[in-house]
Amino acid sequence: MAGSKKRKPRVKDMEVIEDKKMIKLLMEPTRAKIVFDYLVKGSMTVKQLAGVTGKNPGTILHHIQKLKEVGLVFEERTEATQTGIVQRYYRASAREYRMGISEMVQATGDDATKRLKSIITSLTVYGIDVPERQIGEAVDLLTAMINRENEISSRNLIEKEDEYDKLTSSDRGDVSRIMRRFVLEEDSQYIELREKWTAFLRSHRTGVKN
Repeated sequence: MAGSKKRKPRVKDMEVIEDKKMIKLLMEPTRAKIVFDYLVKGSMTVKQLAGVTGKNPGTILHHIQKLKEVGLVFEERTEATQTGIVQRYYRASAREYRMGISEMVQATGDDATKRLKSIITSLTVYGIDVPERQIGEAVDLLTAMINRENEISSRNLIEKEDEYDKLTSSDRGDVSRIMRRFVLEEDSQYIELREKWTAFLRSHRTGVKN
């Protein structure tokens, strides 16, 4: 089987999505499935994606084109079949994606902020009661910590791409989490934010369970 290769972009270990257009695109279920369920794991053709999603190839191609326009997907390679048909293989630009809190607020209105408020008020089941007047402060602290974590975690830490690609998907996830946590623990700004957040929670703890 003949084939041709293009110089492919470097696939990131993790990417924080900061563009509200990207976020809106990924809110469409089929596009989210294409990226998060399949193309983060490897390259696939439109025909293959149509088969696993149960969608029409024309529909899949439309979604792929939209994802390509914003840089979430790229054409990794082409292969020519024995009948002369050229198959195009697409892949996600990163192995994992995370949405920034502030960008999500811009794209979806108050949904992200409401979600954070809900999380904070729900801490009461663990004996942490944050009064209404301090909910805003808690949201700001949590948002700053998450944003810093996203910023640090989005750095490409992989030094040996070829060896990384040989790892199993479970090993990739495990080593990625270990290294991102390791880098976070070395970042003074993140440590300071985490300590402030921890102190804030501790100050509103109603009791200690033995």
